[in-house]
Amino acid sequence: MKTYLVLIVSLFVCTSLHAQGRQGEGRRFTVEEVAQRQTEWMTEELKLDDTQKHAVDSINLLFTKAQQILFQSFEGDREKIREAMTALNSEKEKALEAVLTSEQLEDYKKKSAERMNNRRRR
Repeated sequence: MKTYLVLIVSLFVCTSLHAQGRQGEGRRFTVEEVAQRQTEWMTEELKLDDTQKHAVDSINLLFTKAQQILFQSFEGDREKIREAMTALNSEKEKALEAVLTSEQLEDYKKKSAERMNNRRRR
């Protein structure tokens, strides 16, 4: 009986430690997953219709791929990355102007800024 108790406790401790280790690793999302999450967020927050959702999904995927290339090409030069990201975000907003209503676009800008500020606080 005592052996079973020790075995069960050991198994529980090992499982807990393994789960904690996996959480701390920080999972990396694929470009497609990031774009999909952005589209889901925008669909919910901006109340996109199906046509808008498909167009926004394409835009998000295109610009997420561009971001990945940008990060790889500047190899950690934060200033160059910041400049390029500012230009890329401007281009993305121009692309979104063709899809979103003016109210949705303003709401997108406001909520995106809020999300960015929340990330910086963490």
